[in-house]
Amino acid sequence: MANTEKKRQEKKDFVYADKAQTDIFLELASNDNPYVAKAAYVHGYDVLELMAKKSFVETLLLLFTGELPPPDKVRLLEQLMIGLMNPGPRHPAVKAAMVAGVSKANAEHLLPVGLTVLGGKSNGAKEVELAMLFLQENKDKPVSTLTKELLKSNRQEGLQGEFHLAPGFGNNYGSIDEFSARLAAQLFSAVNANAGFIVWGKTFNESLKEYDMGWLKTGIAAAVFCELGISPRQGNGLFQLLCAPGILAHGVEQTHKPITAIPMLSDEQHVYTPEIDVNKVKTHE
Repeated sequence: MANTEKKRQEKKDFVYADKAQTDIFLELASNDNPYVAKAAYVHGYDVLELMAKKSFVETLLLLFTGELPPPDKVRLLEQLMIGLMNPGPRHPAVKAAMVAGVSKANAEHLLPVGLTVLGGKSNGAKEVELAMLFLQENKDKPVSTLTKELLKSNRQEGLQGEFHLAPGFGNNYGSIDEFSARLAAQLFSAVNANAGFIVWGKTFNESLKEYDMGWLKTGIAAAVFCELGISPRQGNGLFQLLCAPGILAHGVEQTHKPITAIPMLSDEQHVYTPEIDVNKVKTHE
């Protein structure tokens, strides 16, 4: 009886805020109309001044981190944005937008369709979040020891398609993802030696080469986001944002084509499998 009364009192004391609160954005009300803004600020910086003096990438990092970034971090994110801008038509997210486009779905639905698919754990936004957590948890561990532990607990027998030894690291059809390797090499060629997450990621990548594994795009994005001070949850959404232009471009392109422009799979070609967590199984197919 006492517990019931205590719960009732707790519910009574539970009061919602009068309005949503944020430390990110501030609007100053007009002198003539309190429902109209006369000025807007992002983390204390006037939006119109940012437009005049700062780049999109600088303002984007300000939005997520609360501080204007130094030039080296701006350049790092800018290069990553170009590298991730278009995942390509083989990526399931782009393919989903293409199918929606050729099927004459409403144009405003093409990008949401693709981004929904991009949110997955395999080469998607969720994997970026998990890769960021992986880097944060292991950055101070010896790479050689960790590699042996992961290889011992995750075998790739009977491999088909791709294998992710850890979030953001693995192979593509049994081989190193060559484009991701080249992307990382160019992106990280002049990186500061103090960039701990990136340096550790490069070392981990080197330890995987003899096993035909290495960087994946999701791992590259995760290392950059960690270095920029972005949280894993933010990294999840930011990855989607960076890949969005390519998803939209491919989807809209297909709206001008007949439905016969893409292959139609037969019933026999559809295979339905449950989602697999590579951390809990020995074999990943």
